[in-house]
Amino acid sequence: MKTIIIAVNSKYIHSSLAPWYLKAACKSNCGTIKVMEFTINDNPDSVLSRIYAEGCDIAAFSCYIWNINFILKVAENLKKILPNIKIVLGGPEVSYDPQQVLELHPFVDFVIFGEGESAFNELLGFLNGVGKELYDIKGLSYREDGRITVSKIFPLEQDLDSIPSPYNNEMLSCIGNRIVYFESSRGCPFSCSYCISSTFEGVRYFSLDRVKKDLRFLMAAGVKLVKFVDRTFNCNKDRAKSIFEFIINNAGNTVFHFEAAADLFDEETIEILSRAPKGLIQFEIGIQSTNEVTLEAVKRKTNIKKVLYYVKRLMELGNIHIHVDLIAGLPFEDYSSFRKSFNDVYNLFPHQLQLGFLKMLKGSAIRNESLKYGYKFREYPPYEILGNEFLSYEDIVKLKRIEEVLERYYNSARFERSLKYIINGFFDSPFEFFEEFSLFYLKEGCFERSISSRELYTILLKFIAESNRKVDLTLLNELLKFDFLISDNTNNLPVGIERIFKESFKTKCFEFLKTSDNIAKFLPDFCGEPPKKIFNRVHFELFRYDITENVSIPTKKDTVILFNYSEKNPITEHYSYIKIQLP
Repeated sequence: MKTIIIAVNSKYIHSSLAPWYLKAACKSNCGTIKVMEFTINDNPDSVLSRIYAEGCDIAAFSCYIWNINFILKVAENLKKILPNIKIVLGGPEVSYDPQQVLELHPFVDFVIFGEGESAFNELLGFLNGVGKELYDIKGLSYREDGRITVSKIFPLEQDLDSIPSPYNNEMLSCIGNRIVYFESSRGCPFSCSYCISSTFEGVRYFSLDRVKKDLRFLMAAGVKLVKFVDRTFNCNKDRAKSIFEFIINNAGNTVFHFEAAADLFDEETIEILSRAPKGLIQFEIGIQSTNEVTLEAVKRKTNIKKVLYYVKRLMELGNIHIHVDLIAGLPFEDYSSFRKSFNDVYNLFPHQLQLGFLKMLKGSAIRNESLKYGYKFREYPPYEILGNEFLSYEDIVKLKRIEEVLERYYNSARFERSLKYIINGFFDSPFEFFEEFSLFYLKEGCFERSISSRELYTILLKFIAESNRKVDLTLLNELLKFDFLISDNTNNLPVGIERIFKESFKTKCFEFLKTSDNIAKFLPDFCGEPPKKIFNRVHFELFRYDITENVSIPTKKDTVILFNYSEKNPITEHYSYIKIQLP
């Protein structure tokens, strides 16, 4: 008997953890098991033919909001060409309505809901002629002789260490250089109504010995990015501190990403994190809203003052990448309230600010009480809202435009100094800037066409020039030029941005590079290399202002900045630079 466990990821860079847990949990009497990973961008016919070529008896699919339609299409056709194959679905997208899934899709034989390691192992044992009967398998719903049987039990694995580790050479060989997902716990101590973790209470942990053993394996294998999927990683402060210290003390080239609650940090944790090598740790912090009435309505227990304080403290450390989330569409959060939440969070200047929109997930409490707040939402994945009694569809469309502009300009990290100068000096708030800029984008037709990263600068310059605000366009030119040169190593400035030309400037740059003391002081990694070779990997630029000053209005004086295109900041992805004096 041969089983294929199929994962369909949202992007190539992603991998899937669930199939490898299922495979590791299966005993020897389950037959041959293989994991295959695809993406939603793959051709469904190509995926179908590759699964067919395996000659399997069982095809098991891991189902999420981003892949369910893709999977149903492949599974239905697979059943047509292999009528005797058994189709198994599992995952959050089928865990809350297994009967409906079986009724609507006659090609599906089994649905596993809840945590599936035990159920999947027992199902394969049954199909191989050994072990439990179907009706004894907890969490299994199935079709038999034209009748549908639905399990009433939502199984959770209580002893997590009893589940064999999924991390092995086979898994890493299949995943390659993609993100590796990791969990040190399951469940969440909170009951936020928009999250499916609210459907069951409590947190279960893998032992620290198990966690450290698996992390050692991944670090030794040279995995680039390990992304913890724990819903609130630091809900147990002492445990989180122990894992942080372990990672810092054993730091290699692996980067670690955590979802954390900012109000659960304390000064001891901050001190530990301050010792982390630059870029080793990333945090994703779900703030969602700063409206306390809204947070109470969705049962999100958050101390907003502490959240904002500790996000600021983490940013001040300067060694950790900080990503924060807001959700538009929560109860009692109208357009005006969301504006305030946006400004509160933006003014922390996180490295990324994600503006998301509420999804009415299957199994979530907020979906079950959607009538209470007048929610309208798409009845198909990802079940995003169309409006509620606080936020109209027109409001959502406006916020969608703001989100796109925010993504291109703020989250790209290409406009750090330019945005600070523009917003702080000429707009009442960050939200006002992005709102007005999004209307300019709409007028210019920028949402309807592809725009290169280079053209983004030209569009911003045009917007400000036509905004009737008393912006110093010469200073803005220099700021945009600096922002471009620390983000792009082509040196080919965007249309509209002017460069200062001075006679003999290039000659002086070469003279600078010919002086060994200059190389030793400013470019030590290039010691011993000929000036011509160094010149091709660095860039000299003349500015009318001292852009290196971290002030609202830089000093107006001619300044030469040397950009080193062989060296990047691992957090901002900006190239390094230094102010110099030419001969």
